[in-house]
Amino acid sequence: MIFEKTDSITKLPTFISDKFDEPVLFTPARAEFVHPCNSLKIITAFTDCERISTHMIGLSEGMKTNRLNKGLSVEIVLGMTKTSLSQKKHEDICRLIGFLNDSKGMPKISCRYICQNSEVHSKVYIWSSLNHEKVETPNVAFCGSLNYTMNAFYRRRESVSMCSPTEAYLYYQSLRADTIDCFDPTVSEKLKNIINNSAEAYEEPDNSEMDYLAYDKESPVDTLTVSLLRADGSDTGYGSGINWGIRKNGTKRDQNQAYIPYNHQDKKPGFFPDRINPEDENCPMFKVITKDFGSFHMRMAQQNNKALHSVESNAILGEWIRKKIGAPSGGYVTKQMLELYGKTAVTFRKYADGTYLLDF
Repeated sequence: MIFEKTDSITKLPTFISDKFDEPVLFTPARAEFVHPCNSLKIITAFTDCERISTHMIGLSEGMKTNRLNKGLSVEIVLGMTKTSLSQKKHEDICRLIGFLNDSKGMPKISCRYICQNSEVHSKVYIWSSLNHEKVETPNVAFCGSLNYTMNAFYRRRESVSMCSPTEAYLYYQSLRADTIDCFDPTVSEKLKNIINNSAEAYEEPDNSEMDYLAYDKESPVDTLTVSLLRADGSDTGYGSGINWGIRKNGTKRDQNQAYIPYNHQDKKPGFFPDRINPEDENCPMFKVITKDFGSFHMRMAQQNNKALHSVESNAILGEWIRKKIGAPSGGYVTKQMLELYGKTAVTFRKYADGTYLLDF
């Protein structure tokens, strides 16, 4: 299968239907199959956080709607570590996977780095089924030029073919001994001669910082400022808004869980994508790019669309805002703390292609 993409990646819609996505990343887990797969192993030369994020969101929504098999898991083996793995990228991958694995309803995901012997330039996708005895059977596999990146899936000419799932699985197993989990406490020591601290040296960087600067130079089609305070402006409050994960009754949650209140005085009809049909469970997602915390996805939520939350994990917003104001992770945020920082509201800038810049 050979397809051509000529559009600029930054000008594509946030979500598009692409010929690679469904057969390679979703179809083998379709719930209507007699033996749907529940495990995906990816061998890739390069990856980026947006590709990981959008794929995990798609799998999660497929599980919630019963389109896909339940209990999905994904394991990534990143092969071109000397070329593609900077310290920042390593930290970004760990942060994203940590958010995803702590988020209810997301597939379980892990990422391993090639840390010894030759780098790996292969691109292989292996779908397996895991029975009750935890015996894994490889069922479907793809190989070709398709890196697990946004560029490969949406911009470049790539080729993908089905291959022997057994041979692909054995190849994956042969590589695993040369890998280290991204969360291994010894990863920095083992990779100190591999992790590349030169941003110019790696081939598939996450584009969020460059994208932010590119959009920042353009004129948005609309701008909206949204308060982080209660509707009456009095304070933040427990169990809501930025402090949604902090409950007076002691309910255990990730205390960074948060949403942005979207109160009536801030609302601007049509600024954010609303439900296509009134009976739709969720509003469509949209991509936001920050200057200093990468990119992630958001949507309007709750009854009457009175909240804006991050989709990959509702702890992303809370951690980002706390880092901006210098508050401890999971700490209670007050109006006074926001005022000392100098802002009690965030600003969204909307662009013609449906992308938003988020500033605070």
